[in-house]
Amino acid sequence: VSEMAPYKYRGGLNICFQLSITIGIFIANLFNYYFAHILDGQGWRLSLGLGAVPAVIFVVGSICLPASQHSIVERDRIAEARKELQKLRGTTEVDAELNDIVAASEASKKVAHPWRTLRERKYRPQLIFAICIPFFQQFTGLNVITFYAPILFRSIGFGSTASLMSAVIIGSFKPISTLISILVVDKFGRRSLFLEGGAQMLICQVQPIIVSYFFWHHYIYAKYLSTDNRSSSLGNLLPPLEKSSFIISFFLFMGLEMKIIFI
Repeated sequence: VSEMAPYKYRGGLNICFQLSITIGIFIANLFNYYFAHILDGQGWRLSLGLGAVPAVIFVVGSICLPASQHSIVERDRIAEARKELQKLRGTTEVDAELNDIVAASEASKKVAHPWRTLRERKYRPQLIFAICIPFFQQFTGLNVITFYAPILFRSIGFGSTASLMSAVIIGSFKPISTLISILVVDKFGRRSLFLEGGAQMLICQVQPIIVSYFFWHHYIYAKYLSTDNRSSSLGNLLPPLEKSSFIISFFLFMGLEMKIIFI
């Protein structure tokens, strides 16, 4: 998508890939919630088997996927690349864009030792960022929330049904946040959203430490010094709220921008 999308809409069209993923996760959560109530607890087999359906669609779609104009130019098929560009842009006036692609291809071929060049001192900051950003993206723990949300909710006292429903609710924030990101990324720029998302995620990581400290003392007071035990239920509200705000920050800005910042 990044190679074929027009410059003006490249950011938003790239995020459509992530939008498809988040919609798939949300639908999977809905199926898990429904299948948990059928076949006397054996519905998980259906949840597992249905994973083959999108896999088949993905394989068939990959077979039908056309080659990008950049790939065609790399194989020195300029005339074919021109036809693909004309088909994509809906106009015959593609000479300027095609010349840019050809010039970039020729410049890349002149680099004799690309890996050695990449390790040069002047490219070191870009190399460090290219390695560290995806690493810390995974290190934030977003995948833990995505894959183990029902287990996390059960560990704080939610029932099985309530845990699955909580996962559905949290999963609904992902496509909504991604859609908002699609609408604003080309207006405000990728770097601005990247920094904004990082700041919000930092707040979401620090906030439960501070708030949990307050509720912990409140819980001790309520349990041992008072007859009112409502603080425990208040404390149970913290993880869902914190996870929701963290996921919104991640998919609205940080997670998406880390996928497209190098394009």
